[in-house]
Amino acid sequence: MDERPMLSIVVPVYNEEENVRPLFEKIQAVCETIGDTYEVLFVDDGSSDATFAVLSELSKRVRQVVVIRFKENAGQTAAMAAGFEFARGERIVSMDGDLQNDPIDVPKLLEKLDEGYDLVCGWRKERQDKFLTRRVPSIVANWIIGKVTGVPIHDNGCSLKAYRASVIKQVPLYGEMHRFIPAMSTVAGARIAEIVVTHHPRRFGQSKYGLGRVWRVALDIIAFKLIIFVFALRPEIQEPSRWQRLSNVLFRRKQKALQAASFLSLPFFVLGRVLFGSANTAALSCISLAIALLALGWITENKIRQANQELSDLSKLARFFIFRCNRRPIRFFGPVGILLFILGGVLSLNPIVMGIGILVFCFGLFGELIAFANAKHVKDWTVETLLNTDGL
Repeated sequence: MDERPMLSIVVPVYNEEENVRPLFEKIQAVCETIGDTYEVLFVDDGSSDATFAVLSELSKRVRQVVVIRFKENAGQTAAMAAGFEFARGERIVSMDGDLQNDPIDVPKLLEKLDEGYDLVCGWRKERQDKFLTRRVPSIVANWIIGKVTGVPIHDNGCSLKAYRASVIKQVPLYGEMHRFIPAMSTVAGARIAEIVVTHHPRRFGQSKYGLGRVWRVALDIIAFKLIIFVFALRPEIQEPSRWQRLSNVLFRRKQKALQAASFLSLPFFVLGRVLFGSANTAALSCISLAIALLALGWITENKIRQANQELSDLSKLARFFIFRCNRRPIRFFGPVGILLFILGGVLSLNPIVMGIGILVFCFGLFGELIAFANAKHVKDWTVETLLNTDGL
């Protein structure tokens, strides 16, 4: 593996012992027709079956196979992040390890990428999954994600994607944010396209997803609404004077900043209306929150820019959110805040408890900003074994 490959195929796997060998054979056949030098990186996300044993045997026989094994299960996003970090190709393709994605679509993705795009997403238009438990929730979630992020991708959950390495390596991935890769790539200025790809029914093994993820996706969407507005709107300032910063905040980003503040202040308006029956009081609470959000966004943006320049962690606060809340503060504080709000309603609309609930929820959103900004400095995964990585 002394020669640097032109193409890297990243395949996260978890308990896919029956799928990894036939999948590699398909990938190998397709890559041979492409003609570029390539590598296939299998990221074993702490499998408990014989997946690692099968991959180990493959890596001994085929020099293009790289195996990365996690010490423990860390999730699909972490596996993809590790694959992107170790990938050496100028172009990277990701796909699932369950044989539902078809490697035959890889040349089409690369052709579209070569038209000048940085990210090409696969669209499982004829998805071969259970209708009620998989397809319907996916359709609804994709529609909401498109509306919230402003990136109208039909199938955010499809792992079959092609990336320009110089772009995807800049995108911070953490938690379960792999479904937001298209929207997150816009933060790095990516040009995005989408093509229809083949999808097969699962033949071996069991699906790792179900209806239980709906709640987590809902929280992710709320968190990402704020992330997009804070991070994607950062202006490029040639002469970063105080007056120019103030001008950009007040004028260039006024419309979208107010949209973000309006979106997040809606619960405060409803709460004020319910508790006091006065539109004026409700509006005042909205204005106060909007001002707080604008100030928070401005401070966070400057902190993030400074941290990126110094290549260091943001602060002790970042460590609190990342390590104490498993890097997903909205997952921890979000449900707590909602439960407090409901408890306040049960207790005859107790304004103190309901107010604390909303503040706790917003605290989770703030933590999400810190976690996102610090994602490049802290890893969700720990590598236990690396195989066939002489060229790395």
